[in-house]
Amino acid sequence: MMTVMIQDRPAAASSSEAQLARLVDGMGSERFAPALANYLHALCGADHFAAFRLGQDELREVAACCVQPERTARDRVESYVKQGLWKHDPAMTEAQRRVDGAAATIIHVDFSDHEYDDLRPRVYPHVRDRILLCGRGTNGAFGLSVLRADPHTPFAHDGIERLAQAAELLLAMLSKHADVCQSRPDVSQALTTLDEIENCIVATSPLPRREAEVCARILYGLSSVGIALDLAVSEETVKTYRKRAYQRLVIGSERELLTWYLARWGRWSAERFQTMASRALH
Repeated sequence: MMTVMIQDRPAAASSSEAQLARLVDGMGSERFAPALANYLHALCGADHFAAFRLGQDELREVAACCVQPERTARDRVESYVKQGLWKHDPAMTEAQRRVDGAAATIIHVDFSDHEYDDLRPRVYPHVRDRILLCGRGTNGAFGLSVLRADPHTPFAHDGIERLAQAAELLLAMLSKHADVCQSRPDVSQALTTLDEIENCIVATSPLPRREAEVCARILYGLSSVGIALDLAVSEETVKTYRKRAYQRLVIGSERELLTWYLARWGRWSAERFQTMASRALH
């Protein structure tokens, strides 16, 4: 008989592992940002973070959150991105230059530098210290801006060391989170993209191809004449396909067709999202 002894782990280790587990579990969802904020706070004493995907002359927000309350700096992060303030940020300029390197890089910002005289009151009015971690994930370059707020002291040396040790892990998580979020289904495509409508009907119904094509174009908003021109058939043929399709689906109007379709699109798109999310996480 085999006996397995399970020893109690130190409380600090257990807490750290629990935070890391919540962070992994939250990837691709709204839970990721607060989980990362709490993880960074425990790791190095951060009070706020903002993560970005770095591109050539482009910056996209990946996640941002304060430890308490969560959305304190939301407006400043949006202004930083949408108003192009990041282009005047010396640390972000340096990050854009360095991300092509093999290793992750930590840039410790010196707010006493006169280059920040204009930017600091607009973006960092109550920030005591800032670290910018940059590097490449599996699907692009990322920057993680980690901030320590007033009236706290600047980041401690050991906190910066712990952040450096976790750099590759953090970049990998940001990369996966961004990948999963990007693959999330866009509800606006449900009725605005003909290919999306047609592919869903073909994949989720027993309709023959022509009947599926007619139903897709009805949902897309084409008239019988428009459908006939698009499919290169007569208007009477379109009406015949529509009648047969309605009989197969046991419906009697365009409104019932819409209800039928949206129910199937929801499940179909969710299954596609789960498949893409699973691929992104493995």
